[in-house]
Amino acid sequence: MIDSGLAGCTALVTGGGTGIGHATALRLLEQGAIVTIAGRRADVLEDSAARLRAKVAGAELRVQQCDVTVEAEVERAVQVAAGAGGRLDIAVANAGTGVPGPILSLTADHWRYACDLNIMGTAFTIKHAALAMQQHGGSIVAISSGAGFQMPKFMATYGTTKAGLEMLVRCAAIELAPFAIRVNTIRPGFIPTEGALLGWTDDEQKVVIGHTPLDRTGFPEDIGDAVLYFCSKQAAWVTGQTLSVDGGLDLPRGEDFEALCRRMYGDELMDRVTGTGARAG
Repeated sequence: MIDSGLAGCTALVTGGGTGIGHATALRLLEQGAIVTIAGRRADVLEDSAARLRAKVAGAELRVQQCDVTVEAEVERAVQVAAGAGGRLDIAVANAGTGVPGPILSLTADHWRYACDLNIMGTAFTIKHAALAMQQHGGSIVAISSGAGFQMPKFMATYGTTKAGLEMLVRCAAIELAPFAIRVNTIRPGFIPTEGALLGWTDDEQKVVIGHTPLDRTGFPEDIGDAVLYFCSKQAAWVTGQTLSVDGGLDLPRGEDFEALCRRMYGDELMDRVTGTGARAG
């Protein structure tokens, strides 16, 4: 196994009670990090903590109730994660949300809710994490979305605020570089977490999978692995970057000439080169 250099490092993961946050905490704990998971619901956090401790023997894990839209609560969560020594090495700004709806009917409250959580919550996390890293450096990773650049229809609050989050990360990467603090972003593809599945039908999920070249949903652990990379010593010279972990979902698509090629070259050859026969078998 590659040595990530994370043993004994202190880490804060917001939105750590479910989905990507939970999987990220698991990956960090497996590497020997001392992890604090933060979130709004104490019961969800405690359940997450119990499952994490069951998976990682001897895990050094802390739980802190925190609403990332309240700066004082973020500051306190960072203090808990930093521990008595006041040193924080890793922060993962994972808490986020989207409010679906047509622009013509979205209210000020809809926009404020998305802005407060996706932009302000991330800004507070970056600010207070960086203050705790200022003397020794560290790694901050924010979780964005392909919606931040793909213009999602009827999800303008999400796309707009995730785009803002990515600009925030790039600005932070420049400002914090003199302190050896690296700031990066991950864009997950379709991950069937508790939040992502709300309101989705099976058919709608199949459409997204059909648009994904690797032909499956992702798993929260896929994003946890990417976070692990950005936090590790292997990414010591990487900052201000956005990594899509989405099975190829964000790749621009041109025209599909498969039908033409089948007419020209026959189904036998095309089944072989597209893997159709292998998948059917």
